[in-house]
Amino acid sequence: MNSLKVAKGASIAIFGTGAVGLAATMAARRVGANPIIGVDIIPKRLKLALELGATHAIDNRRNRIASCVADITGGGVDYVVETTGSQEMHGLAIDVLNPRGAVALLTGESGAALPEGRRTLDIIQGDAVPQLFIPKLIALYKAGRFPFDRLVKFYDFSKINEAIADARSGVTIKPVLRISKEGFREGKGVAD
Repeated sequence: MNSLKVAKGASIAIFGTGAVGLAATMAARRVGANPIIGVDIIPKRLKLALELGATHAIDNRRNRIASCVADITGGGVDYVVETTGSQEMHGLAIDVLNPRGAVALLTGESGAALPEGRRTLDIIQGDAVPQLFIPKLIALYKAGRFPFDRLVKFYDFSKINEAIADARSGVTIKPVLRISKEGFREGKGVAD
C-alpha cells in the first residue's frame, strides 16, 4: 500500500504467508491486485491466505513455483513480497518478476537495480508513518476490510512452549503472550 504502490489489476506473489505475508495479502486485496498468489510450505497458512484474499496458493514443498506462477499469469508477476529471508526464495522472486516489476524485501536485505527495469526494495516497517497509517488500518479493520485479528491467538505466558510449537506448525500465525499482573507480583513473569 505504501512502498510498492500496487495498482488495481497488478499481479503479485507473496513468498511466505506468516503474519507479514498475510498482512500483505490483505493489503493486496484491498488495493485490487489480481492475481494474488500466496506461496508457503504450511498448508494451513495457505488456506488462510485464500480466505484473506489470495486468488491462488502454491505449496512450494510440492510444486515448482516458477512454473506455477507462469501457469497462473501467463508469464511472471508485477510484484513480489519476499518475507522468508531464504536466498533461494530471493533468487526465485527475481526470476518470476516481469520486466519493470519490483520485489519487496522484508528481511533486512539491501535493494538493488536489476536488468529490464526490474528492482528490489528493502522495506522497513512498511515505509509508513505509524501515527498516520495505524489509524488508517484500524479504520479498515473496523469496516471489516482488514481482518488482522484472524492472525492473532492469545496464550497465557505459562503456555509459551505451546505458543512456539503452534507458530512453527502453522496452527497459529501470530502468538501473543499475556503476562498477568499476578505473575509479576509472584515472580512468575518475565525475569527482572
